[in-house]
Amino acid sequence: MPKQQKGIALITAMIITSIAVSLAGMIMYRQQIQIRLSSNIGHFEQAYLYSNGMEDWAGTILEKSFEDHPDYDSVADDWYSESGITLPITGGIMQGKLYDLQARINLNSLNRSKKQITASLSSTNTNKSMTEEEYVDNLTKNIEVEKGKDIYVYPAEITRQRLINLMTLEVDPDQEMGPPENFTDVLKDWIDDDQDNGNKEKGGDGSGNGAESPYYQTQEPAYYSADTELISLTELRLLKEMKEDIYKKLAKNTTTLPIVDKTNKALETPININTAEKPVLLAIGLTPDKADELIELVKETPFEKINDFLESSIVSNVLKTESNPDGDIDPDQLDVKSNFFYLEGRVEINNTRIFINSILERKNGKVSVIMRDFSNPQSITKAIN
Repeated sequence: MPKQQKGIALITAMIITSIAVSLAGMIMYRQQIQIRLSSNIGHFEQAYLYSNGMEDWAGTILEKSFEDHPDYDSVADDWYSESGITLPITGGIMQGKLYDLQARINLNSLNRSKKQITASLSSTNTNKSMTEEEYVDNLTKNIEVEKGKDIYVYPAEITRQRLINLMTLEVDPDQEMGPPENFTDVLKDWIDDDQDNGNKEKGGDGSGNGAESPYYQTQEPAYYSADTELISLTELRLLKEMKEDIYKKLAKNTTTLPIVDKTNKALETPININTAEKPVLLAIGLTPDKADELIELVKETPFEKINDFLESSIVSNVLKTESNPDGDIDPDQLDVKSNFFYLEGRVEINNTRIFINSILERKNGKVSVIMRDFSNPQSITKAIN
């Protein structure tokens, strides 16, 4: 065979060998990817099951707490932990923590309608229908109303004042959002079902600094106001003049619980004074000293009835309202038990990580999940912790 032909044959053989080696390497690489993908899917399925188990654990411990004492919840209960729980699992760890969402101010309560109650006490009060100002004034003066006569409670106004107090305590006025009243009007406009800028509904006293869809349509990108109750705290980032620092401070002490159930029945979400932290206690009207006293007291001896709290030395006979800022507290929308809780969890198995964020409702002692997502709550966690 001529030398030239021998060279061509050698080159051909080398090319074929290179192709074969490349194909073999590609096949092995794809196999490794498939093996890794199968492993990741298996680990993800395991992590998902562990996260479901975390919800079951939370439900079990909350139901057990209800069996032990159905009338109150406190930081002394087994479900409560300041640092959460970390458990080793095969190939990784599982972390979880329960929060009492009724230890915070429910932002959706700013959109609650007035509620009618029938008094059971005797008094010299007139029979005329009471306006909001008259109700607050009578409550401040501790005037009893005539037996059998209807009066109205205004939870939205009470929530508004507490949010104003919270904003005053937590937010620097130089952060360009203006007076605290501006925030409450902007939030009210976001969740109400009208386009009446400034919360100027009948009987209201909006400042005119709110914002409806026409304002948000001027933003880039443009969007509409929700005109329904908040689903997530992250919606606050969409509000007029909202800053990240303000959002993080609000996220520590507020929540977005539903105010009606599936049957359109009103849900009560009063603040649990046994689990509320200091900023919330200050927002409802306690002084710093009284708030510290309460926090230490409930660690050992939680209040079992709200009247026990109202009759304690922590609370005076003077009730706090907008017209009486030197009083102690407005007792409406306060309680010693909770129905809504938040589970924040994380599961890691090898290189797989899954987060779980669930809102749990306890009704008649039984716990169910009413909301769940698997997003990374890092920004919320930083704000909370």
